[in-house]
Amino acid sequence: MMRIRLSIYVIVGLLLSTSSVPLHAQTVSVDASKLVSRVEVQLSPRTGSFVEGSTFQVPILVNTRGASINGIEIRLNYDKNKLSIMSPSSGTSIVGVWAEPPKYDNTKGTASYVGVVPSGIVTGSGLIGMVTFKAIGTGHAVISINSNSRVLLNDGLGTEAGLEVGRAEYTILPKSPEGVKIFSETHPVQSDWSNNNNPSFSWERDPGVDGFSYELDNKPSTIPDNTVESNDTSKSYDNLTDGLWYFHIKAKKGVAWGTTGHYLIRIDTAPPAEFTPEASYLLAAAMLVERTLVSFFTTDNLSGIDHYEVGVIDKNQPVTVSPVFVESDSPFQVPIVAGSDMQVIVRAIDKAGNVRDASVDIQPPFVITKFIKDYIVYILSGVILAGLVSLIIHYLVGHHVIRYMRRIRAMDKADTAQGEVPPPVVLPTPPHSDVMVIPPKNP
Repeated sequence: MMRIRLSIYVIVGLLLSTSSVPLHAQTVSVDASKLVSRVEVQLSPRTGSFVEGSTFQVPILVNTRGASINGIEIRLNYDKNKLSIMSPSSGTSIVGVWAEPPKYDNTKGTASYVGVVPSGIVTGSGLIGMVTFKAIGTGHAVISINSNSRVLLNDGLGTEAGLEVGRAEYTILPKSPEGVKIFSETHPVQSDWSNNNNPSFSWERDPGVDGFSYELDNKPSTIPDNTVESNDTSKSYDNLTDGLWYFHIKAKKGVAWGTTGHYLIRIDTAPPAEFTPEASYLLAAAMLVERTLVSFFTTDNLSGIDHYEVGVIDKNQPVTVSPVFVESDSPFQVPIVAGSDMQVIVRAIDKAGNVRDASVDIQPPFVITKFIKDYIVYILSGVILAGLVSLIIHYLVGHHVIRYMRRIRAMDKADTAQGEVPPPVVLPTPPHSDVMVIPPKNP
C-alpha cells in the first residue's frame, strides 16, 4: 500500500520578557487509502442452485457508502460452459447516459456496463444492470466482477473511488427428466379392451438418464419410489387378472427424479354370459315368406357386448361344411327350406374379443305350412263363413230371439192339443221400435 509521509514543522517563537520557548519538530504518518472513498459493487444473490435449462436474473448493485459517484465501468466474467446470457437489460438502472451500450459475449463469457450518472448519486443499493442467465451445463458456476472495473467519484476531477467487488457462486443441477413416454405393443390403445393378460411396456430414454423406477397396480395416480429398478427400456408381466391396470414410471437424471408417466391397460379374458337363442314360428310369416325368427340376448360384465354374429348350417350337409357368420341384431330371420334340418349358431363377441357361442335347432312346421299353402282359398272362405255365422248367432242370442221363438212354439203345441186359442204373445223388440203383437191362431 502506497503511503505518503507528510513532515510538518511548526516553529513557534514566543519572545517573552521573562522566558523563552524552545523549537520543536513533529512527524505525522497518514494512510492515503483511507483518504479515498470506497465503493462496493456486488451481485445478488451471491449463492444459489438452479436447474439446468432454467433462467434466472442476477442484478448488479452498487453501494456508494455515502459518497457521490457519477461514472461506472463494470466488467463481468462468467463460466461460458455453464452459463449463457439471455439479455443484459439495464432495467431501471441508475445510469442515465451509456458511454457504450450494455453488451455481452457468450463465446468469451464476458459482459460490460459503462455509463454516466448525471449529477451523481448517493445510494446504498443502486441498480447498475440486470443480467438474465440461462443454465446450460451442470456443476459449479462462478460470476465475478473483473479487477479492471472502475467507479468514479462525483468530485469534478473524475477521481477513481476505491472499489470492493464481490462474486457469485451458483450450483447448476441436472434437469429433471420429463414424464417418460410409454407405449405398449400388446395394448397399443389405452381406451381399448384386450383379452391378452400378458402385457409388455416400452419407453423412451432421454439423454443423461441414469435409470428408471416403475410400478404396476390398479391405482391411476401412483408415484414410484426413488429407487432405480432398471436401466432397461422395457418390462413385461404375465397372467394379470381381469380389470384396469396402470403402469407408472419415472426417470432419474443425476440426482434429480423426473415426473411420473402413466399408462392404462384394460384386460378382459372372460367371455359373455351364457345364453340360449329362441326360435319363433309365426303363422303369418309362414304363410307369406316361410321364415323363422331367432331371438337372442346376453351380457358381459367388464368390457360389454360389442356385436353378435349369426351362422346357419344344414346338419344334413357334410361335416366339412362350415357356416359363414354374418353380423346381425336380434331377431334374425332364417328361411324355411322343406326337408332341411338346420341349426342356427349365435356368436356373442365382447369388446375385448372374447366369444360365446350358443345354438338352436330349427324345426319348422312343414306339414302345416304345406297344407295351408295348398288350401289357402278354402281356408279363407271357411274363416269368412265362420265369422258371419258367429255374428248372426251373437245377434240372435243377444236379443233373446231364439228363446222367445222356442217359447212361442211350445205354447202353440200346447194350445193345439187343448183346442184353445192362446192369448197374444208380446215379443221384445229393439229400442225405439213398435211392439210386435202376434195374434192367436183360429182353432
